[in-house]
Amino acid sequence: MYYSRFEKMLNKDLAHENEYSNIIFLCIGTSKLIGDSIGPHVGDKLKIIENDYIKVYGTTENNVDFLNSKYVIEKIYKEYNNPYIITIDAALSNIYKKGDIVTGNGYIKLGKALEKNICFYSNINIKCIMGKYYIDKEQNLKELQAVKIEEVSKMAEIIYKKIKNILIKFRINV
Repeated sequence: MYYSRFEKMLNKDLAHENEYSNIIFLCIGTSKLIGDSIGPHVGDKLKIIENDYIKVYGTTENNVDFLNSKYVIEKIYKEYNNPYIITIDAALSNIYKKGDIVTGNGYIKLGKALEKNICFYSNINIKCIMGKYYIDKEQNLKELQAVKIEEVSKMAEIIYKKIKNILIKFRINV
């Protein structure tokens, strides 16, 4: 499950807590498309634990999406000396099944399912599988449109609770 891998990554990376100026949650997606709204829904929940050390970008009211992500990322690197970035985003996949939560690290690509592409570095990537990936952009759009808000809400709650519990375990003020 993603929780143990996420916890191991945080444990390894945050062992030297003073290396990072802040933990940044970059919650990618748009409220205009249910299947792409997991990031903003998690962002809404994470706003509750935001403080001087933990910062959240991307909510249902203030989306970080393909159009403004480059600007937001540049802003983060200007504002914070050495941020630890955790990205939360929706994904389509042929490897994982709908509802899976996949954790990785390193570079992340935004917009691939809709034939767009922005790539940037993220310390941890949390990808929420919202459906099957197709080669056809229109089919991918239909797949994202078919997602129900209840599915998004359920996944967002799971991710929020696990993140909060892990941050508490690491004694990071939440």
